[in-house]
Amino acid sequence: MFNSKEELDNLFGNDEGVASMVIALCATMYDNGIRVIHIGGLMRMLGVPNKDAQKHDHECFELGDHFYEQIEEMGFEKLEEHALHLNVNDTVH
Repeated sequence: MFNSKEELDNLFGNDEGVASMVIALCATMYDNGIRVIHIGGLMRMLGVPNKDAQKHDHECFELGDHFYEQIEEMGFEKLEEHALHLNVNDTVH
C-alpha cells in the first residue's frame, strides 16, 4: 500500500481526480477480497497506454488489513454503501 499521498502522486501524478480513482479502484478490489494490486494492471484500468503501463508490470503492492484507516489518514474519506447508489427515479445525463 502507498504509505503517503506523495507516493501515490509520484506514480500517478499530482492529480486529485486520478488519486481518487486509484483509491476507489483499490477499495473495490479490497472489498472483493483482492489484496495484491498489480500496478501495471491498475494503470491500464485508468486508461494509461499499454506501452507506459508495461514499465510497471513487475510491480505490485498489498492492501493491508487497515486499508480504510490508512486512506483516511491520507485525507481520503470512506463513503458509506448507501451513498454509492442512485435513486431509481434519478435521471443521469
